[in-house]
Amino acid sequence: MRTRNVFMPDPDTPNTANPIHSTEGARSRGFRGALVGGATVYGWAVDAIVESLGEAWLDHGWADVRFRRPVYPTDTLDISISSSGVLDIAANDTCCVEGSVGLGDAPWQDELQDSDEPVPQPAPAPLPPLTPQSVPVGQSLRARRFAVSLAESEAFCRDKQNEASPLFFGPHARLHPAWIASQPIFLLHHSFAYGPAIHTASRIAHMARSRSDQFVTVTGRCIDAFERKGHQYIVNDATLLDSANAPFARIRHTAIYQLKET
Repeated sequence: MRTRNVFMPDPDTPNTANPIHSTEGARSRGFRGALVGGATVYGWAVDAIVESLGEAWLDHGWADVRFRRPVYPTDTLDISISSSGVLDIAANDTCCVEGSVGLGDAPWQDELQDSDEPVPQPAPAPLPPLTPQSVPVGQSLRARRFAVSLAESEAFCRDKQNEASPLFFGPHARLHPAWIASQPIFLLHHSFAYGPAIHTASRIAHMARSRSDQFVTVTGRCIDAFERKGHQYIVNDATLLDSANAPFARIRHTAIYQLKET
């Protein structure tokens, strides 16, 4: 088991991109403090996953995670992985994240759907609001292409994840799995305005070695949308491609895009 102190820079600073990650924004929705992002929390398990499965997991491995309880900036996390790949992240003896990890192709990988609009497009101005009436189930999302410099990748690891592993620094640095897991969020924001939002689950398949200092293209498709306990959920599939247009990760991302009114 590994223990990790939760790290969140400036939780009291207003977060216009997603107010749920700020103290004031989260409290206005009934939480006791700023919520740490799900992809960030998942990223803190990477050291334990690599210790259990080896570096090969970063290049050809998978994770299936569900975020069960909020994680707050004052929490201390206990991270464990069983011999069969069961992942558990707990705070104060309460499970916050549960799931499983493994090597090779994911057992659900063939279920992930491709976009039929792979050519990057600019975001519309202004962005249309994401609502139950506009949610694009069965449709592709606008692809986006952008550069990821080594400096940006290292800054993400250092400033966002408090990461120190040499696997993610230097000329041969990989892109951090937390960065990979977060990309469907930015893909949806490339097509719609929405929030505050809460990341609830991810299925992540690493297909090839990722690296910084290149252009990355993210494509995706909206798979499903539904209501549960007054919250509006969206399920999107995303594919991450490198500068040679070869896929290196595929993701199914589930999130609440519209919280129940309190």
